[in-house]
Amino acid sequence: MKVNTDSLILGSWAEPGPATHILDIGTGSGILALMMAQKSEHSFHSSADEQRVDNQRAVRIDAIEIDEDATAQAALNFKNSKWANQLFARCCDVNSFTSPYLYDVVISNPPYFDSPAKRSNAYNQQSQSRNLARQTLALSAEEFFEVSQEMLELNGHLYCVYPFSLEARIIQIAASYGLVLEKQLYVKHESKSAPYLCAFHFRKLALTSTLSPIENVGVITEEASKTTLTIRDAQGNYTIEYKALCQPFYLKF
Repeated sequence: MKVNTDSLILGSWAEPGPATHILDIGTGSGILALMMAQKSEHSFHSSADEQRVDNQRAVRIDAIEIDEDATAQAALNFKNSKWANQLFARCCDVNSFTSPYLYDVVISNPPYFDSPAKRSNAYNQQSQSRNLARQTLALSAEEFFEVSQEMLELNGHLYCVYPFSLEARIIQIAASYGLVLEKQLYVKHESKSAPYLCAFHFRKLALTSTLSPIENVGVITEEASKTTLTIRDAQGNYTIEYKALCQPFYLKF
């Protein structure tokens, strides 16, 4: 699974903060897990005692992926990184994944394309792994948010991206699982175009057991911070804002 702009923007925008356990769902090449490791990097000291304390504080990042080849690629990328002892790739379906601990942060660029009513040649020719990575048949939005809230600590944070066209539906589904919208980023290819993507930052709250999921939506929905990012200017060059956001991960910036 090649690195794409959506994941690069999500990883650049997400803030793991003081998280000690992070989960990347559908890691692909491992890009989001690697970006979280870079953002969470701690300074190590020369003293053995100080080194031990820092190691105890270092974040652990679990990355799960349903495709065997992609998992192997992510594992190799993790091994070749400076955070090899903090990154762990596992090949499994997210619905069968179990962990001995909950996570402070869950991050994902989940599949979000429904199967087309009329299949094109391009659709028919795409590989099974590409199909799993892109189509909601592998992981619906409802399944994704249900699993995410089960994996998160109370007040834990979830970062994900979905198409702009699904904005209202995604916010409602998330809220029904006790995930309140904290921040949102609208992404546009250029200034005159409409947004094509939304990056979401949700926080896990406790659901009120006496209310239905729909009633909980109204109870926990709060006013979120919303901003817009434009990738290219009128001349087709990357915008200053895009460069500033992604600079830590782009050598050419």
